[in-house]
Amino acid sequence: MPTLRPSKKYWFQDAGLAKLYFLILVAILSSATNGYDGSMMNGLQALTYWQDYFGHPAGAQQGLLNAIQSVGSVLALPIAPYLADWIGRQRSILIGSLFVVLGAGLQSGANSSGMFIAGRFFIGFGSGINGLASPLLITELAHPKQRGKITAVYNTFYYFGSTIAAWTTFGTLQITSNWSWRLPSLLQVAPSLLQLSLIWLLPESPRWLISNDRQDEALKIMAKYHANGNEHDEIIVFEFNEIKAALNQEKDKSRGRYADLFATSGNRRRLFICVCCGLFSQLSGTGLTGYYLTKILDQVGITDPQFQNKLNGIIGLTNWIEATFFAFMVDQLGRRPLFLVSNTGMLFTFMTWIILTAFQNNTGNPGDGKGVIVMIFFHNFFYNLCWVSLNVAYPVEILPYHIRANGIMIQSLATNLALFFGQYVNPIGIDAAGWKFYILYECWLVVELITIYFFFIETRGATLEEIARTFDGQEAVDEVSKMALEMEKVNAVEHVEQAEEAPAKNELRV
Repeated sequence: MPTLRPSKKYWFQDAGLAKLYFLILVAILSSATNGYDGSMMNGLQALTYWQDYFGHPAGAQQGLLNAIQSVGSVLALPIAPYLADWIGRQRSILIGSLFVVLGAGLQSGANSSGMFIAGRFFIGFGSGINGLASPLLITELAHPKQRGKITAVYNTFYYFGSTIAAWTTFGTLQITSNWSWRLPSLLQVAPSLLQLSLIWLLPESPRWLISNDRQDEALKIMAKYHANGNEHDEIIVFEFNEIKAALNQEKDKSRGRYADLFATSGNRRRLFICVCCGLFSQLSGTGLTGYYLTKILDQVGITDPQFQNKLNGIIGLTNWIEATFFAFMVDQLGRRPLFLVSNTGMLFTFMTWIILTAFQNNTGNPGDGKGVIVMIFFHNFFYNLCWVSLNVAYPVEILPYHIRANGIMIQSLATNLALFFGQYVNPIGIDAAGWKFYILYECWLVVELITIYFFFIETRGATLEEIARTFDGQEAVDEVSKMALEMEKVNAVEHVEQAEEAPAKNELRV
C-alpha cells in the first residue's frame, strides 16, 4: 500500500495545496459566525442602551435571549445531515448562510424582544446547518498529510469571530444611541455574506461526488489540488480507489442511516465519543465566561462596563492565539495527551476559581476578584489545548464516511443541548446559588477526566479509512486496502484497453 512520502515542500510551497487551503477559509468562516454570537451577546449585556431597550432582562428571560440561538441549531440538526448528503456539502453551506443573513437582519432591526429572539433563532438554524456541512467538507477536501491540522483550525475561528465581536462592542460602547447594540448585531452578517459571495469557488467534496457516481469530477478535484493536476500520481490513484472501496464496503454493510450508529461495537464507541465531545466542549466551565462574563465580573465586584468589554476583547484575542497554536500542534503532540492534560489543568484551575470567588464574596477583598480574572485566563488556556481544535476534528476523524454526517449531527446535537443548558440555566443558577453553583461544573470535570482516560484513543498518523482499525479491527482495514488495490489494477487494465482500442478506431475511420 502506498504511503505518504515526505515532501521537500511545505504545503504553502505547493500551488495546488496553497490554493485549496485558501479556498477552505470560506468553509472555516462558519465557525467565526458562532464565535461572533457568543462574544457579541457578552458585550451587549454590558451596554446600557441594550439593557434599557429590552427592560434589563435577568434570570430566565436573560437565559432565553441567549439560548434561543441554540434552539435554532438543535432544530436544524435533524435536517442538516440529509441536506449535506442530498445536495452536497457546498450547497448546504449556501443555504445555512442565507438563514444567518435573514436572522442578522431581524436581530439588528428588532423593535421588541420577540423580534430579537426570532432573529437569533434563524441565526442558530443557519449555523446548525453550516456547523455540520463545513467540517465535513474541510475534512474531505484536505490532503491526508495536513488533514488533522486543517480540520483542527476550523474551530479555532470561533475565537476569531468572538474577538471581532468583543472589540466591536467595546467600540460601540461610545455610541450614545441604540446603534451601540444594533451595529454589532448587524455586523454578524459579515462572515455569511462572504460565504455567499465565495462559496462557488470552493470545490465539492470528492467523497460526496464519488458516492453520487460523479467519479471523474472527484478525481479531477483530487488531482488538481493534491497533485497539481496529475491524475496518475501514485498517492492520488490509491486514495481515490481507497475511497471507492470504503464507500462500496460501507454501502454493502449499511443497515440504515441511524441504525448504523448502533450496528457494531466500534460504531457504538464512536457514537459515545461524539456525544462526549459535544457535552465536554460546553460543560467545562468556559461557558460561564462565554456568555455571562459581565455577570461573573459583577459577582466579584468588577462592575465597570468599559473594563468588562475591554476584558472580553482581551480574552477573545488570547483564546484565538492559544487555540490556533495548539491546532497546529495536534499532530506533534497527539490527541489523547492533549485531552488528558487539558482536563487535568481545567480541574485544578476551576477549583481555584471557585475558592477565590467564595473568599471575595465573604470578605469583599478586591485582590480575590483579580485572582478570579487570572484563573479565567489559566482555565481558558487549558481548555484551548484541545477542546477548540479537536471538538469537531476528533469525531470527524473517527467516523467512516457513511455515518460521518449523522455522527457529526449527534455531536452537534450534544454540543447545542449542552450550550442551551449553559445559556439558559447559568444565569438562574448564579442568581440562586452564587459561587456554590460552580461546584456542579467542578464535579462534571471529574467525570470528563475519567471518561477521557478510559475511552478516548490516539488517532494521529493514520488516514480516515485506516483509523477504523482501532474501532473495527485490522480485518476491516485490510479489506478496504485489498479492494483499493484491486480497483487500481482494474482501472489500469481499462486504461491499457482504451489505449489499444484508439488506434483501431482511427484505422476504421480512414
